[in-house]
Amino acid sequence: MPTGALTAAARRNLKRFQETAAARELEDDPRTWRVVEWSWVDGPPMRVHLRCERGEVVDFVMDERGVWRMEREPIESKVRTPSDLALFQ
Repeated sequence: MPTGALTAAARRNLKRFQETAAARELEDDPRTWRVVEWSWVDGPPMRVHLRCERGEVVDFVMDERGVWRMEREPIESKVRTPSDLALFQ
């Protein structure tokens, strides 16, 4: 949980997410997940955006019914060579 100044709503939203099964699964994941962005106002919808040290991103969104859903952003690695970069000059 962030240690800086938080509004009461922001703190409640993070606590609500931390109490989900999804958050507990992330705690058991060998990767280190950091909260990058989350809802600072009372919701729903509420959103929590996390990123791991490998750059993978996971978004959790809670709808009006209180159901959380997860979305993973696909990560596509591209290795560029000097000849590739010359095409953009």
